[in-house]
Amino acid sequence: MPNTFFSVIIPTYNSEKTLGDALESLYKQTFEQYEICIVDACSFDRTHEIIEHYRGIGLNINFIHENDKGIYDAMNKGIGMSKGAWLYFLGSDDTLYDSNVLTRMNQLITQCKADVVYGNVLMNGKNQWNLDGVIFAGEYDLSRILNLNICHQAMFYNRNIFKQLGCFDIKYNVGADYEFNLRCFANVSFQYVPITIANFFVGGYSTKTEDQYFHQERGSILYRYFKLRIFENSFIPARLYLQRAFFNPQSSLTIIERAICISAYLKLKMMALIKNQA
Repeated sequence: MPNTFFSVIIPTYNSEKTLGDALESLYKQTFEQYEICIVDACSFDRTHEIIEHYRGIGLNINFIHENDKGIYDAMNKGIGMSKGAWLYFLGSDDTLYDSNVLTRMNQLITQCKADVVYGNVLMNGKNQWNLDGVIFAGEYDLSRILNLNICHQAMFYNRNIFKQLGCFDIKYNVGADYEFNLRCFANVSFQYVPITIANFFVGGYSTKTEDQYFHQERGSILYRYFKLRIFENSFIPARLYLQRAFFNPQSSLTIIERAICISAYLKLKMMALIKNQA
């Protein structure tokens, strides 16, 4: 196991108003076996000054300052520069929940054999899927993750996952972490731990922007990763995405694969009707 247990990856761009709070929450951690990888997209505000301040008082920060192709390109660069056994992605406008988060996660991770270990976040502000002050979002099964993503601020990934499954697909400008989590859910093991990991502040890029291409491709993504499992009842709430995959003229699926999707949609629609009548 590498000496560095956690790599905390933070993409930044003109983050002077919030980065200090994020780094302060890391500076206060009781666990010491971690590094911070900051990938900055050529900020022209005080971001670099803030980074150098926290370097100066002892934070182990690795830092690159260069143009990128968006937040997920920056996250991929962070993966490439990281050395930790476990990777965690923190928004520059978010903070760890308290000073013991990394200590507790180290203990919990070493007690389980899962590839992805996740907990909860505390919502600060409200958006289309949650309210201010709510703890989000508990344990996920297949049916739930098909319709609602897990916040990446709640998730710790074993670094071997990225060797096995690849990194974030940057053609999705907002939904790449959701696509990656679906990829993971189809291939590796998840473990929920009932602790709050981060303060998630609503108002960042992902909570203000929709990824139309991801939503267009969502049914194709489900087929690509779950294959004939799309006929299972767990996919009933996601059946419209499979219908969309059939009718989408830009779909990346073959004609046969699209036919499988519409067959699954019809079967799931029937099962939903039977369930509602029961």
